[in-house]
Amino acid sequence: MQYETLLYDVTDGVATVTLNRPDVLNAFSTPMQRELADVVLRLADDSAVRAVVLTGAGRAFCAGGDLGEMEGAADPTPLQSRNKLHRMLTSVLMPLVQLEKPVIAAVNGAAVGAGMNLALAADIIVAADNARFSQIFVKVGLVPDTGGLYLLTRVIGLNRAKELCFTGRMLAAAEALHMGLVNQVVAAHELMPRAQALARELASGATAAIGLTKSLLNMAPTATLAEMAEFESYALAVVLATEDHREGIRAFREKRAPVFKGR
Repeated sequence: MQYETLLYDVTDGVATVTLNRPDVLNAFSTPMQRELADVVLRLADDSAVRAVVLTGAGRAFCAGGDLGEMEGAADPTPLQSRNKLHRMLTSVLMPLVQLEKPVIAAVNGAAVGAGMNLALAADIIVAADNARFSQIFVKVGLVPDTGGLYLLTRVIGLNRAKELCFTGRMLAAAEALHMGLVNQVVAAHELMPRAQALARELASGATAAIGLTKSLLNMAPTATLAEMAEFESYALAVVLATEDHREGIRAFREKRAPVFKGR
């Protein structure tokens, strides 16, 4: 399938999804939301995809919602606004967070508003040294959306999340790293090579084990120990039956690196 607002490529087990509206700093539009929803389903269903890199074309990762589209639309009713935002959460953000494959956000510039929250939906964030982040919503009289209130508190804690949401201030990449918002900061020209190398490393791993570990880690902050014992037991029962587990055992006994197939 060809997309109007995205670029999609799969190479060596890594799917690279590029937000491709560089003329408007990859701002979210309704067509982009629909296409991202399709892409996330495609990522989940394609066994050839074992890791994902999400990035933006041009000089920004994503500038948030498309203000031009918002201004050009008829005034929505509260119910229409609620339904549109709910679709974004349930068709794009939640499936991306729940995708049982590792997702790396390669943040190549501004990640603002919904764009910052899309990056937070990834498992690992690698940022260029010129990347910037902002929960800019308050600057235009809005409450953070796209899952930001949930994701941000889990990543940096409640008080820091309050500060960023109340002020809408811009964070440079170095401060985002210090705050624990991103995992790595690299020179801009090294961003995609670093993100792709990390994605290839993860894609060569035991895909089912990584995916189920991701799901368990997502559950852990709100689960009880008893609940986690149940979840872990079921997850282990699944991966014990995988070909990758058997290969891992063989490789350990033969004192060699395992060759995982994602099965």
